[in-house]
Amino acid sequence: MSIFESAGSGRKTPAGLTGLPHVTRRQTLMAGAGLLAATALPAAAAHANPLAPSQIGSSAAALQGRYTIQQEYNRLFVDAHESANQDYRLVTRGPQSNDTQRWLLNPVGHVFTIQQASTHRFVDAHETADRGLDFGVVTREWQNNDTQRWIAISLGNDRYTLQQLSTRRFVDAYVTKDQDFRLVTRERQNNDSQRWIIRPLGNGTFTLQQEINGLFVDAHESADLDFRLVTRDPQNHPSQFWILNSVGRVHTIQQASNGRFVDAHETADQGLDFGLVTRERQNNDSQHWVTISLGNDRYTLQQLSNGRFVDAYLSTDPNFRFMVTRERQNSSTQRWIILPG
Repeated sequence: MSIFESAGSGRKTPAGLTGLPHVTRRQTLMAGAGLLAATALPAAAAHANPLAPSQIGSSAAALQGRYTIQQEYNRLFVDAHESANQDYRLVTRGPQSNDTQRWLLNPVGHVFTIQQASTHRFVDAHETADRGLDFGVVTREWQNNDTQRWIAISLGNDRYTLQQLSTRRFVDAYVTKDQDFRLVTRERQNNDSQRWIIRPLGNGTFTLQQEINGLFVDAHESADLDFRLVTRDPQNHPSQFWILNSVGRVHTIQQASNGRFVDAHETADQGLDFGLVTRERQNNDSQHWVTISLGNDRYTLQQLSNGRFVDAYLSTDPNFRFMVTRERQNSSTQRWIILPG
């Protein structure tokens, strides 16, 4: 029996979508009804890039190319020292119209909300193991916070890791029946239980499969079972169809003058002060930057490895306007204007 069927009287009528971001009534009707005709392994699965913008509902535009970056608070431009004796530190300065203030952005991942097509509830996850919650992945009503935002980084061949933005923990799942094949978040393990195959059904809707066993992501539809996500055999039903809506991207950022990648110290010890620097390519999360649009060319920038926000000192001395990462402050010192340059 499918999860959808087992929900019985506990099944809820899909909630209205008024006020939900990036979701249209047309998408809702097509996801909830038209997709019933889709097969469990559709022909669209052969697409080389299933997360292409044309296939994602209301995709957030990628920043790709050459840009200037200004701190909203004072409109100073992001620049960087180009010598080791200055630790290649990033600073803010007045405009100089040269390549030390131009930055090459390249998208390497997405930030999504994920909705179950049958219920339109949003994928979320408990952030504790206490009380038996075990960091379980569930669906919830819309909350507009980072527990419902998910980072997808491509591994090639339709395979991705999925991380909860609030915790940066990786989506995983039990692979035994006694644990109901339920989804949880865990620390990085670099194995197939944390690799997910994402394939399009069209109209911004996808199937998600765990690579280790090929089972499809599904979800209980009753509060008695905490609306928890599980994996199941294919059922050709909207409980296994997922609406991905892009709310941001993950980028690498390079200084145009030298090609070095923006990175940051991840400690305050020894005077490092979580300072931003440029480094040679390392291909790790300290050089991946979560870019969330606030509208009007304004963005927040977070280091993926720790979730801290890009900020900068406001000293009147231009030699001490160092850029750093800090905890979220919801202020204009952590908002950045990014324009083609």
